[in-house]
Amino acid sequence: MRKMFPLIAVLCFSILLPCTVVADFQKTRIAVLDFQLQGKGYETSDMDKIVAEWFITAFVNEGRFDVIERGLLTKILKEQNLIMTGTVDSDIATQLGRLLGVKVIISGSVMRFQDIIEINARIIDVESASIISAESIRGSSTTELRKLVRQVSEKIIKNFPLEGYIVHVGVDSIAIDLGRVVGVRRGMQFIVFKEGDIIKHPKTGQILDVEKTETGLIEIISVNEKIAKAHIVMEKFPGAIEYGQRVKSSAEPSIHTMIQPSAGIKSKDVKQDIKSTKVKQAIKIKPKRKEPVITHHSPPIKKKTPSYITKYTNMLRSSDSTQKVRAAKEISRSYSHDLQLLRVVHDELLRGFKTNARDKYHVDAMSWLCKILGASGQTKYKATLKKVAQEAPSRKLKKYAAKSLAML
Repeated sequence: MRKMFPLIAVLCFSILLPCTVVADFQKTRIAVLDFQLQGKGYETSDMDKIVAEWFITAFVNEGRFDVIERGLLTKILKEQNLIMTGTVDSDIATQLGRLLGVKVIISGSVMRFQDIIEINARIIDVESASIISAESIRGSSTTELRKLVRQVSEKIIKNFPLEGYIVHVGVDSIAIDLGRVVGVRRGMQFIVFKEGDIIKHPKTGQILDVEKTETGLIEIISVNEKIAKAHIVMEKFPGAIEYGQRVKSSAEPSIHTMIQPSAGIKSKDVKQDIKSTKVKQAIKIKPKRKEPVITHHSPPIKKKTPSYITKYTNMLRSSDSTQKVRAAKEISRSYSHDLQLLRVVHDELLRGFKTNARDKYHVDAMSWLCKILGASGQTKYKATLKKVAQEAPSRKLKKYAAKSLAML
């Protein structure tokens, strides 16, 4: 016992010492199942596997996930006589989680109906066998499928924020214990907070939550493998951000990024300035009459129109109907949400939907323009599509206008 006493004393002393700040971030281990295909008109019969591969690539590239390799997943499923596509029930999700050692399963479906395609994805927690979140997105054709997968994967990723610690506070920068290996990139923003009292259930004593107090917002300026440097975008008060505080990646732009006080200006002063400005705007003061002053203004600087807008505008206004079709298809695939091009598409549709009804390519071009407006999500184009659906001399064009109108 005398020999053991020094060892016990050392152990007790080490427990009482303050814990050093270390990285505790672990990649979330996930599995992506083949997506269930619904409807007809897919480019290939194994599109369910292709969609799953696209999701896997998106998650791996993000850096914060440990994704089960698809070959290993297929092998285990075969060994267990399981066919896993689309949605899964809670029992199978828990069983699969234990087999693969994963925390989360991504599953879902791809639905195609006429010219509309929709991806629905579910994030399943295998421990609780519950759906953490469900994300979906809709497009206009199968040509947009990979783009839609990328957009859905971005939505899913927001459900898994990066969390770490501030490991250094310098004069000009702050360092956090998250780096390139877990997906941190330059320009990312992190909310900084400190933990307070533990919230327990009064009867069961179960820990329900930990109080969190936000102290500021930081933005990444440089990234190494396991560490990243940031500058302070907003601080609750000078010195509020300290060594050892927690950080969490911000999924949405913070309001603090819109009001960035200069050095030496407190956020309180910024709020006061905003309040004063509003008061001044509310009081209408009649300006004193002044004598007109002749001034010489420089001509306004015109913004250069992007080359692709000029290109597609010229093609849509061309007398060659095949050029119109080509331009409309390319806009639908890559620029269906460009506001400048949407205005051109709208104007050209109104100008041409009643003409050349016997020209097959012209009607095709007008039909594609309807699709673009329908896929834009802009309800202001409803009136135009309704007009085309009612007044177009071509039955085919009427049909496509009606379909596109139903998308808005």
